[in-house]
Amino acid sequence: MAKNYKGVKYALLTYSTENVGDDIQSIAARRFLPRVDYYIDRDQIGEWENNDKNETVKLIANGWYMRDPFKWPPSDKTLDPLLISMYIEPNPVGKNKVVPRNVFLASQSREYLGKYGPVGARDMSTLRYLQNNGIETYFSGCLTLTLQKDPYIKKQDFILAIDVSDKVYKFMQSKTNRKIIRISPYGDFDMPKNSRLIAAEYFLMLYQSAHAVVTTRLHATLPCLALETPVLLIKERGKYNRWRYSGLAELAYNLTPRQYYDHYDEFNLDTPPNNPDNYKIIRRQLIKKCSEFTGYDNQETFLWSDISNMLLNDNYIDLFADSFNKRLPLMLVKQHNEWLEAERQKDVARINEILSENYRLRNDLNAITKDYNIIKKTSVRYMLRKIYRKLHF
Repeated sequence: MAKNYKGVKYALLTYSTENVGDDIQSIAARRFLPRVDYYIDRDQIGEWENNDKNETVKLIANGWYMRDPFKWPPSDKTLDPLLISMYIEPNPVGKNKVVPRNVFLASQSREYLGKYGPVGARDMSTLRYLQNNGIETYFSGCLTLTLQKDPYIKKQDFILAIDVSDKVYKFMQSKTNRKIIRISPYGDFDMPKNSRLIAAEYFLMLYQSAHAVVTTRLHATLPCLALETPVLLIKERGKYNRWRYSGLAELAYNLTPRQYYDHYDEFNLDTPPNNPDNYKIIRRQLIKKCSEFTGYDNQETFLWSDISNMLLNDNYIDLFADSFNKRLPLMLVKQHNEWLEAERQKDVARINEILSENYRLRNDLNAITKDYNIIKKTSVRYMLRKIYRKLHF
């Protein structure tokens, strides 16, 4: 579906973060763009300037706001944003400990949100924050729910374990003979924006082709729903945040690690259940909102790259090679730590041996002292009896 927006240009958010999940957000927004005329860094959006002041530049402004340092709100008058699927961080970020939600309450920001609102809140926490501060809003859900399957990516037999703990991973291994691939969308993604998008596409290829996915991450859970791959969200301490996940975690099967251990059949890795379908209402609403905003909807695939050439992309080869180079020092550190742990265990065993020997010696000394005192008392009594007898006989 496409409409003729004469003279309209299109922009896409980019990132310089360690999380390829951010780029998956861009791929979701890209579905609704007939082309990309401009790339805008999300965290520097306030500094972006268009050289052509006569243009209208449409931008789907979804995502996580924001990192430090950041620039908000946008100042360029040619920018026409759709404020949708926004999460506004409530905690201090960066070395300056700036609170993004405080920045969004500044008068200039309030004016901007009012002009281009209502604001689509990605989660219930952001929704309540905006409502409580008098900003017109509604619950939109996350734009990654609109990702479209690629018809040429076939299902495989492997299972993905995405950012799960060692304990959960070992539990999964004990339950299936299928290959379990352990991955993380976090890494050192110091490469051009187009290469980051290619890496994100590769992650999505894995998500779609997997037999099943177990993850602690929303930016893996929600794309798996959209790509119709059975997925279980593990609510693991230190990773699960009930405020940030509110209104979204409930869309998929979700369990704490303890619940999963005790109720494994709720998400059997060999015969995983089909995902709940209540996300589809949110998906349809998002598609309608975005396609009407841009006049375009690519319903064919999330891929813009040629799969056959994807792995031969220079930057992707660099990323692949770099990941192996980084494994060597990590492997050496791991081996060194294992050696240190073995030496520590030896030291602990020797200390326990010394303590046990000292304990035995103490017990022996106590026994000897007790015997000595008895002998001493007995000897004194014997001498007294002998003297007593002499005095009376």
